[in-house]
Amino acid sequence: MAARREPAGAGHPADETLGERLRLLRRERGFSIADLSRASAVPASTISKIENGLLNPSLVHAINLASALDANLGFLVDRARTRVARSAVVRRGQRGRRDFPEMSMLLEDLNIGFVPGLLEARIGTIGPETHSGADLMSHPGEELVHVLEGAVVFDLDGEEYRLGRGDSLHFKCDIPHRWTNPGKDKAVLLWVFSDGLSF
Repeated sequence: MAARREPAGAGHPADETLGERLRLLRRERGFSIADLSRASAVPASTISKIENGLLNPSLVHAINLASALDANLGFLVDRARTRVARSAVVRRGQRGRRDFPEMSMLLEDLNIGFVPGLLEARIGTIGPETHSGADLMSHPGEELVHVLEGAVVFDLDGEEYRLGRGDSLHFKCDIPHRWTNPGKDKAVLLWVFSDGLSF
């Protein structure tokens, strides 16, 4: 192999900010901010702030925006997928990263360099005593979560699943769900999603 390669997408849309990518995607879909607000139930003022780099979206808003735009959540990470490939290697230092400080959560994208398809995969590091939000969420597709470190509790429409290191949970994402890290240590999860949506 060559000694070094540029990360996939370098110098292309990967260099855009989250807000710029959201604006581009919205315009490609033919939505005004008001249109997207109605379709996603995200306030127009919030969308405007995200697009102008004044606000990072909450996880629920991100899911709702992605659903309304018929897109995956890859636009949340720092590098876009810009090439058609049958395979892709993602080195540890190449992972796209996105912080959600309101949940003390860091997401690392494992699909860099691969055009969005059936599967999306991320590593999530979740701070202690945090959760995905007060409300249950639902979206298309399936979700598989595997606990690499720590512990997490998933609520699937009122039924709780406590997962420790080495445990996995697979479910249909149209089931209203949320997660909690009730402990005093961080949790590290491997998440795999179908239909390109997450959480």
